[in-house]
Amino acid sequence: MVRITKDLVRKRAEHNEGEICTLEELTLHQQDIEKIEFLNKNCTKLKILYLQNNLISRIENLNR
Repeated sequence: MVRITKDLVRKRAEHNEGEICTLEELTLHQQDIEKIEFLNKNCTKLKILYLQNNLISRIENLNR
């Protein structure tokens, strides 16, 4: 199972100079992610999230 970690988010946030707290858009497609974690508390400015072609069976942990 691939987890959403700080390192993964920073790697995918290159356009935001690796800053995750001010990140508004994140692309995590085709990562074999099974569960949405980490984003709720660490990416508070996130508005757009791309998750297509992952293994997520239930949408959860996206509240503000």
